[in-house]
Amino acid sequence: MTRGQQTTTTLSAGRGSYQCVTRARWLGLIALILCAPAVDGKPAPAAFDGVVSIADGDPFTIIRRDTLLSGSKGVALIAGDLVETGPGAFLVVQAPEGTLIGLGPSTAVYFIERGKVATLFVLKGWVKADVKAAPTRVLGARLGIQGNQAVMLLYAGERSNAAFDEQGSITIVLPDTASTPVTKEPGPNHFFLRQNRLDVVSQVSPSVEFVEKMPLAFRDPLPALPKFPGPVPPRELRAVTYSDIQAWLTIPREWRRGFIGRFRGRLKDSAFFAAMDEHRALFPEWIPILHPPPAPESEGSTDEPRTESKPKPHKSQSQQGDESR
Repeated sequence: MTRGQQTTTTLSAGRGSYQCVTRARWLGLIALILCAPAVDGKPAPAAFDGVVSIADGDPFTIIRRDTLLSGSKGVALIAGDLVETGPGAFLVVQAPEGTLIGLGPSTAVYFIERGKVATLFVLKGWVKADVKAAPTRVLGARLGIQGNQAVMLLYAGERSNAAFDEQGSITIVLPDTASTPVTKEPGPNHFFLRQNRLDVVSQVSPSVEFVEKMPLAFRDPLPALPKFPGPVPPRELRAVTYSDIQAWLTIPREWRRGFIGRFRGRLKDSAFFAAMDEHRALFPEWIPILHPPPAPESEGSTDEPRTESKPKPHKSQSQQGDESR
C-alpha cells in the first residue's frame, strides 16, 4: 500500500449489472446460498453468510430478528444479522467459497437479507473485504464499493465515507442515487472519499489520514483458516430494546424496509412502545403502526343514531307463493 496526496477527480454515476452464482453448503451445517436460479427472468436475491473464524479483543453482539445475542469465535453469521464490535475488537468472517470479511473496532454492520448482489451495510467503523467469488458490495450511507476477485476497504464516519481499492477491479457505488447507479474506476490502489452528499473525490493512493486511522490488522492480508471445526451457537441475552436498534431505524429506507415486520412485536413492551412513539418523527413509516387510523364505521354500528324503520310493503298471496317455491 502506498500513501500520499494526489491530483483528485470527481466521479459521475453510471450503471452496471451483475450475475449471481450459487454457493455450496459448508461443513454440512449451514445452507449458504448466494443466488438461486432465476424465476421468470428475474435474478434471485443474494446474501452473505459465513462463520467467525477470528474474534480478537472485545466481545461482539448480534441482533438476530428481535433478539440480542453475544457472539464468539465459531459463531455463524447469517443474512439479516446486525453485528456490532467493541472498541478493541477484530473479527474475520469466512464464507464457504473463501471470501473473507474483516470487521474493525467499534464497527456496526448489517448483513443485508435480499439484493441483486450480496451486500453489507456499514453503519459505522471499518470493513475490509477479500472477495474470492461472487460479487460482494460494502456500503456506507454516502459511498459504497463492490468487487469480484478484489480486496477493498470501507470506512464509515459520521460525516464522510472513504473507500480504498487495495487489489483487483472494483466498482464505486452511490447508495443515495436512484437505482443505485455505479461508476467504474480503472486500476487498483485508488482511494475515494465522499463528504456528506457532495461529489466523490478520487485519488491514486489513500490519504495519510485514512492510513493512520486504519486498524493495524487491516494493513496485512486477512488471515484465512484452511480448516474450521464448525459453527457454534451464539448466546442469547435478551429481547432488543429501543436503544439497541435506534441507530438502525434511521439507515437509508431501502435497507430498513423489513424492520417493521421484524420489530413490531416488541411494541407489546410498554417501554419499547413509549420510546418508539417519542422518536416517531425519525422513522415516519412507523407512525401508522404506532397509531393506526380508526377503522371505518360499519352500517350497522350501534353508535349511529337510531331512525324510524319504514313498514315493509304488503305482499300479495301470489308473491308469497312465488317466494315459497
